[in-house]
Amino acid sequence: LLEKIQELGHEEMLCDAFRAGSGPAPKPPEKPESACACKVIAYLVPGDFFTDRNDPYDFFSGVLEGVEAEAWENDCCLVMVHMNRNKEVSLAEKLLRAGNVIGAIVHPCRLTEELGRAVQEAGLPFVFMDAGGLYSKSTNFCWEPSSVCISNRQGMYRMVKYLKEMGHTKLGYAYSGWGGQVRKDRRFWYEQALKDFGLANRPDFSFSARTGEDLYDYQALAEQFQNAKELPTALVCENDRQAWRAVKALKQVGLRVPEDISVVGFDDQPVCTKITPHLTTIRNSPQLMGRECVLTLQNLIRLQALGEPDPWLRLELPARLIERDSVRDLRKSFG
Repeated sequence: LLEKIQELGHEEMLCDAFRAGSGPAPKPPEKPESACACKVIAYLVPGDFFTDRNDPYDFFSGVLEGVEAEAWENDCCLVMVHMNRNKEVSLAEKLLRAGNVIGAIVHPCRLTEELGRAVQEAGLPFVFMDAGGLYSKSTNFCWEPSSVCISNRQGMYRMVKYLKEMGHTKLGYAYSGWGGQVRKDRRFWYEQALKDFGLANRPDFSFSARTGEDLYDYQALAEQFQNAKELPTALVCENDRQAWRAVKALKQVGLRVPEDISVVGFDDQPVCTKITPHLTTIRNSPQLMGRECVLTLQNLIRLQALGEPDPWLRLELPARLIERDSVRDLRKSFG
């Protein structure tokens, strides 16, 4: 380029050093003072964005709000990373491109060996939401990530205890039929609570809304209620969505809530106060979960700094009973 400029007779464009034939050594570009150099927390979304069958938009918008608020209070920026975008790029490379990433928070998802290996390859601390563990017999792969969870045990024990104190001894369970660790945990602790409080776990009091594309369909429940020889006095539901479906199904077959049968949910989503009667449920604070994910991530980083080579943490958040109008007090009925 220098030779061409000189050949064209435009040497006046060149500084003295270049006219001498040797330019100054190249310098690396200086970072502008206004450039963002803060630490970055990645919010990782495996698979499609928010495709959980429990209609989680209301809940996880709150989680993200909590994550962002706590991240900023800890002088960190937040960036969202989708694993299903640009699949030819590894997770480690995506996080590298995202900036000064110090760790990641993972949106609730199904744990897989592929995800586990990608997380391990990234070499950063990760915090999952509502995650258990994974063991593959075929490959002998064992993985249990750090996690922040709602205490399904505490929630189910509090609900069963409350219903028993209200005079209900015949409890049933309504569930979606979808898999997942959270649903399994809630069913397990519901059955354990029945046992510990001396209540019968009757298979004929188990009702499935069944899997399907329509989250608002309650015909399967209505058919089961209609054909049941006997119904429980109270129905514990897997989550608020199933409680909503149960209320609609019971009304379709001519039963009143709570006069004929009580219905309770889990999660305290906005649907609880958008249906009549308003649903008694277990509160799961999304903002608190988001904030605690960031704090748990910070604690993992701290453990690493203290010399722990493979830190692991699991935090269970409290589950609080929220009383509304969907439970009948049977003690009053019998004086």
